[in-house]
Amino acid sequence: MDIRSARTVAPVTMHQVTTVWALFPRFSLHDQTQGTYLEEIEEWTIAPNTRGAPHFHNTHEFYFILEGTAIIQIEQEARRVGPGDLVYVPRNAVHTVKTLAEGVRAFSFAVSYQEPKGIGYTPATLPEVAPDNG
Repeated sequence: MDIRSARTVAPVTMHQVTTVWALFPRFSLHDQTQGTYLEEIEEWTIAPNTRGAPHFHNTHEFYFILEGTAIIQIEQEARRVGPGDLVYVPRNAVHTVKTLAEGVRAFSFAVSYQEPKGIGYTPATLPEVAPDNG
């Protein structure tokens, strides 16, 4: 599972005054995302102690956790995430989010191969697994 954080990436200075933590360095996803369009940029919340319905979609999706903690499960791997973590959900990977006692607030964006119609995802079955990092 690909989770990145500014806590583990060395910052660089750009434009003489801007400190940048390149969670995905410029152009690093060029080959994987050719032929896509920017499908969504959203901020969202999930109430405490709930689990989103597992699903998948033909997108590259990213979640940046703003507040709270959650267990992100992608296929058969689960990890605990919190503020400052950026989660990459690969194209067509079945995934879900399970919140802990405080719920979660996050920012997401996706680049898509899907036709821009309909609900944009396919429901799926995903048996819950324990997180690798507690």
